[in-house]
Amino acid sequence: MKNIKLIFGGSIGYFIAALFNSILVILKESNESVEEFLVKTFGHHWVRHGILVIIVFIVFTFIGSLFYRGTGSTEGLVNKLIILIVIGTLLSLIIIIGFFLVHFYT
Repeated sequence: MKNIKLIFGGSIGYFIAALFNSILVILKESNESVEEFLVKTFGHHWVRHGILVIIVFIVFTFIGSLFYRGTGSTEGLVNKLIILIVIGTLLSLIIIIGFFLVHFYT
C-alpha cells in the first residue's frame, strides 16, 4: 500500500516537474535576468535549474501522495500513471521544441 502511494505521488511529481523544467528552460532562454539570477546563486545556471526541478519533484511527490485514496484496481491505476508520465514527457518535449522552433526561425 505504501509503495503504491509513493508511486502515485512520484508520478504526479514527475508530471509537474517535467512541465516546470520546460517552462524554466523557456524562461532562461527568453529572459536574461532569470539566467543571471541562476548563475549568481550557484555559479552555473544548469546547477540551479537542476536543483529547482528536483525540489519541485520532491514537493509535488509528497503532495501527490497525499491524494492517493487506495481505491480501485492497482493494475488500472498503474496503467493510468504510465500514461500520465508519457503525456508529461511529450508535453515537455513539445513545449521546448516548439519554443526553439519559433525562437530560431522567426
